[in-house]
Amino acid sequence: MATTFQDRYFALVADIERDFRVAQWKARDLDLWPVARMDLFLDMHRQHTGEEGPPSSVPPQRVAALLATPFTNIWKSRRDLRNWIARPFRAHAVLLGDGVSLDLIDGGWQDRFGEALIAAFEQQGLKTFVMQPGDLNRLPWHRPTFAANLVDLWSRIARRWDAVPVILPDLDEVQAYLREKGIEAPSLGRAALARRAATISKAAGAFALILKIVQPKLAFVVTYYAGLAPAFLLACRRLGILSVDLQHCPQDGAHKAYVWSSLPDSGYSTLPAVFWNWSRSDADHIERWTKQLPAPWHRALYGGNTQLANFCGASDAWDTRFKAVAGARPFTREILVALQPIAGQTHRWDQLAEIIETAPADWRWWIRRHPAARPQQDSAFGRLLSTRGDNVIIEQASTLPLPALLPHMTALVSLMSGAAGEAAIFGVPAFFLSDEAKGPFGNLIARGCARIADPARLVPEIERLSEPRRPEFNQPSATDTLRSLEKIADGYHDLIASARDESGHHV
Repeated sequence: MATTFQDRYFALVADIERDFRVAQWKARDLDLWPVARMDLFLDMHRQHTGEEGPPSSVPPQRVAALLATPFTNIWKSRRDLRNWIARPFRAHAVLLGDGVSLDLIDGGWQDRFGEALIAAFEQQGLKTFVMQPGDLNRLPWHRPTFAANLVDLWSRIARRWDAVPVILPDLDEVQAYLREKGIEAPSLGRAALARRAATISKAAGAFALILKIVQPKLAFVVTYYAGLAPAFLLACRRLGILSVDLQHCPQDGAHKAYVWSSLPDSGYSTLPAVFWNWSRSDADHIERWTKQLPAPWHRALYGGNTQLANFCGASDAWDTRFKAVAGARPFTREILVALQPIAGQTHRWDQLAEIIETAPADWRWWIRRHPAARPQQDSAFGRLLSTRGDNVIIEQASTLPLPALLPHMTALVSLMSGAAGEAAIFGVPAFFLSDEAKGPFGNLIARGCARIADPARLVPEIERLSEPRRPEFNQPSATDTLRSLEKIADGYHDLIASARDESGHHV
């Protein structure tokens, strides 16, 4: 059986972590390997798919747009000033979203995975300070929100004056090893790593100033390995604040950011202290590598799917949202197509467009863009997005949250989307159009929740499906899990303080 890209990546980083001193890649207390490891994944994925990498220099117009951030923030927020936060305030918890995991509910954008926790705190009379990065193109907010792109702006400007020495033992050997494997990794160049360290260092300093005002007991983050999140985690660790990564997609024991072969004794300063997991099995997978630590620098916690916490309490309202889009006309099959802007797959999307055009007219197709997709990536989908018909829904399929769509679906079709894992929660079978899905979703396939499909056989495969069995949701109470986290937070603060006392500096 052919080895998938995901398997090759895991084998490669396991070799690197075993044979080279990457765990010692540091800029003072900033651990660089977790960041470099993810950048390496992106380098390898671009090479694998043929996707063009980012430009070596920032275009002048992008620089101008970046410098204008404070003014564009005010301009874009001018009709949403009641939710515009100009300065931090004291709060029991802080949340840094990823800027894309957002749902439009009742006319306002809310954090997909943080909203249930914010509401749980509110019921206790406790505040949450919410931050979102990005360009503020999704407004109005559901809640008052601080524009974290100001931290991004500061880090990019101030990094020019960062003189923090970067320690990179065995870097030359790692680069030679990658060249031997035929891998181009520009992100692991010495200058690129130094620039990355300087940016994170300055952003962490800015987050520390914010956190000292907010004084939270708990700090939540969505997508811990992307954007500003590593700097946020570093700032939390420096201040002894328990950082918690909220699971944002199915992991199935094979997600690139949640599988580690080894860790230094004090963990990594750019990893979360706690991983909040949707399922017991996801938590168990993480516990296998966190338990190797002599102290609880990192741990997993089964807290349930925080988006489903909203769904379970208001399923009728979610049904109403679906019916408002779906209308009254009945269809014998409802198929959700989860798009991913992966380079080099245009032929597959063109093939799917032909399938949709020739499939039974009483089948309806919901074509949903990936939440992080940009308009300029639409060309990757060939003519699929130009498919029209009474049985094709595109734009509204992208605005409805998955818990509103999935209870009504017969099947899900994708190249290798994590939405398949969420479909399994609702008893909806998934069809993958790429063999590469065996890497991240091999366990899902083994359990019979998904399968690799030959596009030529997709219609008869869907035709044979019976009505999905709708499961009952049973997961921990968010309130109970938050109480557990607060107890963990006390111990974590003491752990940080004792380690700092012994060493005399941050760990």
